[in-house]
Amino acid sequence: MVVDDEPDVHRATTFALTGVKILGRPLEFLHAYSALEAESLLKTERDVAVVLLDVVMEREDAGLALIKTIRQDLKLTELRIILRTGQPGYAPEIETIHDFDINDYKTKSELTRTKLYATVTAALRAFEQIRKLDELAFYDRLCNLPNRNRFLDLSDDRLSSGRHLDDVMAILDVDDFSEINDALGHQQGDRLLQAVADRLKLEMSSDVVLARIGSDTFGLMGSSRVVDPIALLALFRTPFVVQDDSMVVTATMGLTKLLGRDVLARDAIKDANIALKQAKKTRRGSFVMFSSEMGSEIRERVRLLQNLRQAVESERLFVVYQPQVNLHTGAVVGMEALIRWRNEDGSFVPPDRFIPLAEASGMIVAIGDWVLRSACHELVRLQAMGAADLRMSVNVSQIQFRHPEFLEKLNAALLDTRINPKCLELEITESVAMDDPQFMLESLHMVRELGISIAIDDFGTGYSSLSHLRQLPIDRLKIDRAFVTELSRDVSGGHIASMVIELGRNLKLTVIAEGIEEEAQATKLLAMGCHEGQGYLYGKPMSAIALREWLAGRLAAR
Repeated sequence: MVVDDEPDVHRATTFALTGVKILGRPLEFLHAYSALEAESLLKTERDVAVVLLDVVMEREDAGLALIKTIRQDLKLTELRIILRTGQPGYAPEIETIHDFDINDYKTKSELTRTKLYATVTAALRAFEQIRKLDELAFYDRLCNLPNRNRFLDLSDDRLSSGRHLDDVMAILDVDDFSEINDALGHQQGDRLLQAVADRLKLEMSSDVVLARIGSDTFGLMGSSRVVDPIALLALFRTPFVVQDDSMVVTATMGLTKLLGRDVLARDAIKDANIALKQAKKTRRGSFVMFSSEMGSEIRERVRLLQNLRQAVESERLFVVYQPQVNLHTGAVVGMEALIRWRNEDGSFVPPDRFIPLAEASGMIVAIGDWVLRSACHELVRLQAMGAADLRMSVNVSQIQFRHPEFLEKLNAALLDTRINPKCLELEITESVAMDDPQFMLESLHMVRELGISIAIDDFGTGYSSLSHLRQLPIDRLKIDRAFVTELSRDVSGGHIASMVIELGRNLKLTVIAEGIEEEAQATKLLAMGCHEGQGYLYGKPMSAIALREWLAGRLAAR
């Protein structure tokens, strides 16, 4: 495009370059005789590669003002700009050349035919290189779609325009794609993604922003009439033909309607992703629409996680211990180590709120190791008081158990504290015990080889396979407190407690009940054949100092 208020300059430029091929292609010319006319042309002609621009036209700064419009308003970042002037006194500042990416600056007297050819050639080469880099940075070659970066840019343009008030942003995730890759190979997986992309492109109007924003996820933004989750998910009912194979796959979607001119695309995509995660958990193969309540919940989780990190650093986490007794004799047989979190104001954060966060963030590995060592050191002190056979039970999460250094850290704790491994018990939940049976079987055997006993916590709340349970090297079943509480009400909970005790007897396992608060509950459990108990009836969770005082009193009364 030639932009100059002198017609002779247009004629001379066209004459000099007509019939010339640059980079193997002939040149096409557009002509504008003012900055205003050039701006109007550039709004409709989006394939302009180079602008030969006069500095001084209808105003002294018309050319420089147009450059600012090109870069900031029209966002034509690939376009190369060559400034020409017949008045050297109006040369741009170095900062302007840098800030607005001006390709070259020449006086009109300098631009002979040869120099004009060389300058335009250099500009076109730069244009092609930038285009290729943009393709790498903003486009997904596999599916021939914009990538995540480009999706955010295009979505920001729609949001800032204020013209698309009915828009929805959505993330569509192909279900079980990693399994497809593993089973059929990455090439077949890539072909499936291409088939999904082709179907989406075919069904979506040109007004919809469609992009591949992750390995198996697609981003969409457009009118809610078009970006309709029910219609989009219906596209997956028809099998995808991939190299003569008919592949049936499903998809899950997360969407957000909470859009507006003051919303940024990166925030909207976070909201859609929150909805997608919720859909993956509860409505796989369907969709979830983001709500402000979801956002509040996530923000609260983030706040709590940040506070948890600070609590770890400032040592506001601490361990308490709850006694376990023999129901027949009333003798103290063990302690369970429990973690607590006290805020600076003295209030407590319930474990069922912060432990899942610690697991999700991976912090549970370090926290769990600290609890294990604290419990082992406390056991040494308690046994030194005269309770030589006392047992210490420590809860272990699935994340800890699967950590590659878990067994090494467990053994190190035994060696460092010199406790008898037979006095240490690890508690795992029923769901953890049933997850990946072969891995758990092998891992639990290695724990048992160290001499440590194993208890299944919250037994009766999961869906155990009895045949698998029989294979596990466990020592103790722990009846969940919910079934103990129901012993007082003459409901089905009593039957479940009885069934767990009977199962323990058949498998030759010790059974312990937690949450015992009343003497009547303890009497019923004892009559059923339960061996041990734990709960407020015998002692609340206590600090290490309070525990030693409590145990000293029990030992003195023997």
